[in-house]
Amino acid sequence: MSQVILKSPRKEPIEPLVVAALEAEKKEILAAILKTKEKLSLFEKRFNLSTTDFIAQAYQEVPKITEMDAVEWSGEYETLKRLEERLSHLQEIQIVHN
Repeated sequence: MSQVILKSPRKEPIEPLVVAALEAEKKEILAAILKTKEKLSLFEKRFNLSTTDFIAQAYQEVPKITEMDAVEWSGEYETLKRLEERLSHLQEIQIVHN
């Protein structure tokens, strides 16, 4: 477990600022996840194949897919995984009062 202690020279509590910053970051990540899923959906419709099947089969087995499309599709998939992992880490953060 990691811990961070934050101190401010001001008298106002900093917890609301920290919570707001974490929530803002979560919202940005959720928006990015939605955008990435939309891009993946376009590939899935275009090639009539789920992203999971595309990744499992390796793009060489997908008819009519160009190398550029395959690179972009797999890149979006990797981006989605990283975004979801980052969101998961943020959601696990707890504010602990001393």
